[in-house]
Formats: sequence, C-alpha cells, structure tokens
Amino acid sequence: MINKFLNITLLLAFLLPLAFNSKAEGISVDAGLTPAQDRIIVRMQYRNIINKMGDNRMVMHMMPVVVAYGLSPDITLMMRNGYRAVGENETMMEMESQWMDPFLMGKVKLYRLNARNYTIGVAGFAGTSFPIRNGSTSKTYSPVVGLNASYRPGLWSFDLNNAYEWVNYHSGEKQSETRQMHLNLAISRNIILPGIENWVLAPVQEFSFVNDNPASSESSAHGFISPGFQIVSPHLKFEGLYQIAVNSSKSAGVTYGNRLILGLRLMF
Repeated sequence: MINKFLNITLLLAFLLPLAFNSKAEGISVDAGLTPAQDRIIVRMQYRNIINKMGDNRMVMHMMPVVVAYGLSPDITLMMRNGYRAVGENETMMEMESQWMDPFLMGKVKLYRLNARNYTIGVAGFAGTSFPIRNGSTSKTYSPVVGLNASYRPGLWSFDLNNAYEWVNYHSGEKQSETRQMHLNLAISRNIILPGIENWVLAPVQEFSFVNDNPASSESSAHGFISPGFQIVSPHLKFEGLYQIAVNSSKSAGVTYGNRLILGLRLMF
C-alpha cells in the first residue's frame, strides 16, 4: 500500500508540470488493452495540419505529449496536452500559437482473453479537458466517453476506437458548442526484421470518421484514410502516419486538408 502511494505521488509530480504544456491524440495503439501495473508510457508527436476556408488556408504545427500509467492491471490513467504553433493563417478564423488545456482520462478494462493464438481486449474510457491556462477565457470543458476494442490474431493487429465528445461544454448553460462522434479503425501486421533481435516493422492502415453536430449550425462529417508504419522494440516505438483527408461535407466553409504525424513512444 505504501509503495502504491509513493508510485502515485511520483507520477503526479511528473504529470502536473507536464499538464500545462502537453496534449496528444495519436496513432491507435493497444486501444482495448491496458498496460501492466506500474508501467509508464510516454508518447511524443509532431503533427503538420493544413485546413482551408475557400481559397485561404491555415497551417498548424502541433507538438503533443501523452503520459499513461498502469495504476493496476485493469485501470490506466492518462494525461495529455501539447503546444500549437500557427505557421500560416490566411483565413478569418482567430487562432494563435499557444499551449493547449490539459486533458485527463481514465481507461478501464472490461474484457480480456489471452488465447494461444490470439488476444482480445475491450476497454471503456472517460475524460475531460481542464481550462487552466491563462488564455482559456471561456472556462469550458470537453468531456468525452468511449469504448475501445483490440484483436491480436498472430502477427496481425486490429484496433477499433469509438468516442463521443462534448466540445467546449458550458457547465452553467448545460450545453456544448459542438458534439462530435469519432470512429477509428487501425490495421497493422508485424514483420520480423531479420538479423535485428527484438525489433519489428509494422505497416499500418487507419480509417477515421468524425461527425460534427454544432449547436448553432448544420452538422458535418469528414474523415481520413491514413497509411503509415511503426518500428517497434520492447521499450521504444517510432511511428509515422500520413492522413489523407476525405471531406464528405463542410462546416462553415472549412475544408480539412492532409496531415503528417511523426511520433516516438517510450515504455518504462
């Protein structure tokens, strides 16, 4: 019990300074699986994002960080945040370079089956952003709930993520500016690298869909078809993804462009 208390205290001492300058979503990794107890996972990414409004465009550089901790074999805690740099902004949208609000999330194992030739995992999660930065004048939250599932038959990996988010939720008005539904499917296959012990190359194909339901305008939808790769060792992972935008509809004239993601994951 004392060791558990010390582990949590050390984790909080590490997370709280990071909470003010980190945020991350990312390539689907073990969506329905929870890490081992007392293991810490750190993920860092660079994201190049291009959006358009008419003939004008906005280029953003996101540098997110996420830290996950196995509180127990069934419960994972996660803190995420990051810095957003606006490289080019020709649109009428007001957006500046800044640290993002931190996001705290918990994931709970609902089902796990470790068979001889495959593994199945299902986990539920819930979290919210916290408006603590100085420029966060709206003082709103963005609660999210969802369900993840993972299937590991042999060298193949299938991850399905489903989430529902209340973006910029106003607690006083009991409503959010936008409600979003996210659906992501990631498929990969491990390729054993000859002559390199404990290293694996895994091509990745992701499919993403987002449905927006703003409170003040019509709903819209967009998605991404994303080829990528992962180079994996027991404690280190390199990852890259190129997201090709598919705009089935537009919101307020915004067209989502292609995105590049490069990342590094460490496990302790």
